[in-house]
Amino acid sequence: MYLTNGTLKKQMVKNIFSFYTYCFLLIGTNVLAQTEIYKTDFVFNDFQSKEIFGSLLILGNKILFSASNYKIYAINKNQLKTVCEANIGWKSNFALYLYKDTFFSANDDKNRTVSQYDLNTCKIIKKFPFEAINSKPDITNNIMYATVLYDGGKSVAYNLNENKIIWQKNIGFGADGQPVYLENKTIANAENNNWFEIDYNGNFLKTNSKSHIYIDSTKIDIKKYQFLTHDGKKISRDFLKKNKISDSEYQIKLSDKHTFLLSENRLLIMGNNRKKILNLDLEAEFPTDNFSYDAYSKIVETQPESVWFCYQNYLLHYNFKNKKLLRKVDLTKWNPYQIILENRTIWLISKNDGQLYALDFEPDQPTADFIKAKAEMEREIHNPKPIDYKKIEAAKAAQENIKITKKKYKL
Repeated sequence: MYLTNGTLKKQMVKNIFSFYTYCFLLIGTNVLAQTEIYKTDFVFNDFQSKEIFGSLLILGNKILFSASNYKIYAINKNQLKTVCEANIGWKSNFALYLYKDTFFSANDDKNRTVSQYDLNTCKIIKKFPFEAINSKPDITNNIMYATVLYDGGKSVAYNLNENKIIWQKNIGFGADGQPVYLENKTIANAENNNWFEIDYNGNFLKTNSKSHIYIDSTKIDIKKYQFLTHDGKKISRDFLKKNKISDSEYQIKLSDKHTFLLSENRLLIMGNNRKKILNLDLEAEFPTDNFSYDAYSKIVETQPESVWFCYQNYLLHYNFKNKKLLRKVDLTKWNPYQIILENRTIWLISKNDGQLYALDFEPDQPTADFIKAKAEMEREIHNPKPIDYKKIEAAKAAQENIKITKKKYKL
């Protein structure tokens, strides 16, 4: 049998590719090459993608998944197995909050009040008189300070040991705003961006303000602004408008040194004293042919010089110091509803089926090298170049070294 020069080239390239494949297998077969590494298979009898509910929360080696089948699952992240489940009796978008080895969520009683669950068994420990906890609570000396839904919106102090309300204040829709918890006081919202200060005994504080409103028949000082930055500076509606941020549809994330704002099509990052570090036009920077107004948008994680955020079904890692895109991960296939990023793992709820997925978005170096080598080899197979005899000899030498190593260590 005679081979043409082109056929010979292709055969030699295939042999080299087989050699690289062998080396990859020698490195270890435990390396995950697939992107999708886990998917739940819970049954959702009445699932509708347009009416999806759910939330995620990570604690140690567990991830909590509030699913669209009226249940919460605690899943061991290492074994990828369900540890326990709680039937809460309704679909909920309310965030899950942790306290020591427990978590807070709604339960299935007729009033849909919040309960405290054991993280290891998913059993109810105690019930609270709240319909929902609407902001991340601050818990000090077993006293929980939070904004809740309970006969209207309230700011409350609740004794977890004695299971009773210490004090409460009516704040209506202000319950949706995240309070700022300082050493000796709380700054909270009382609707329409009216912010007041209150100490941890429930006493309203004077703020040298000329504006006042009434809460529980008490005249209190208020200041009007949108929110406070990481260093306590007030952000007004005019400031947002000037920086092309919608005054209603945006989300905030604070770090020690930066304030992050994400709106429908803009990412704004501020340093101390409201100094503008970045104001990125997302549509211009990351154009898309299929812009979706209901695509998942989220500031996922912040770092000293970079930020992870979701925009138009992509997870983007952006270095705001150097104004450079570091990674762009396409999540279109999974159509995310909610995301948590943990090192190189993406945990997400998919709008497609309501299931929880774990994705390995960044291969380790051996896997990355193999994928790159495979792509180069496939390109050479389809677009053969002149034979590189030095490369062939180097490959043979490497293969011989592997044989010697295996023999030496009796592999």
